[in-house]
Amino acid sequence: MAGDAAGFVGYPMVEEADATGVVAGVYARLLEDMPFVPSLFKSLALCPGYLVLAHEQAVPVLADDSFGSAAQQLVTSVRDIATPPVDAEVRGALAEFTGPLSRMLLLAAGLRLTLDGELDLPPAPGRSPAPGPVEPESPAPSPQDAPAPRFYGEIRAALATPIINSIWRSLADRGLLDAAWTALRPQIPATLPAADELRERATQAARHLPWQVAATPAAMEGAGVSDARPGMASVLDAYVTTLPRVLVLVASSNQPE
Repeated sequence: MAGDAAGFVGYPMVEEADATGVVAGVYARLLEDMPFVPSLFKSLALCPGYLVLAHEQAVPVLADDSFGSAAQQLVTSVRDIATPPVDAEVRGALAEFTGPLSRMLLLAAGLRLTLDGELDLPPAPGRSPAPGPVEPESPAPSPQDAPAPRFYGEIRAALATPIINSIWRSLADRGLLDAAWTALRPQIPATLPAADELRERATQAARHLPWQVAATPAAMEGAGVSDARPGMASVLDAYVTTLPRVLVLVASSNQPE
């Protein structure tokens, strides 16, 4: 792990350009339906064997209508918590991420429950993704390469997180991070209670989704990566905590017309 300008330690990620082997296979499959690989998968890719299991569990449920509905309910539940930025371009950029943030929150919550053996559901069929080109349509810049490292340090410190989500990286790439962070940063203390409630709501919602479980402790042992369980648990805990804190800040930017 590496520190930044604020001294807050951040988790490394496997970027699309660095993906090889089974990681590249998972990324290629994700990019069939997404413009870039979400940060959650880039963090899980630190253990390629676990990434394959997590992806296998994610694929069926991500396409299920009940999953999309549950994700939208999470957004709606916190839409009035924060005040959106005045700048229309910034507001629009934030709105683009409300759906992905809520979906990754549900996915992280479900994977965490699975890692604790709390989902008594049918097993996944046991398919690994086929190799393919890793060509993101809209790649999020690496935290090491993006042009606003001082804001990354502030984000980590203010949200108490080791993660720089794709939303911040995308905003930095568009030159919108300064305006977005200036508008959102002062609202963090007041929104933290709502974020804690959202985390619990997401965990309960994840319990009722139609998972086919794959990323279990037994499956990790079978894949020879059981020693990575504490590390993957820490990564998932970080996302299950961080994603609600971000979502409550940006959900207000996605108001219906």
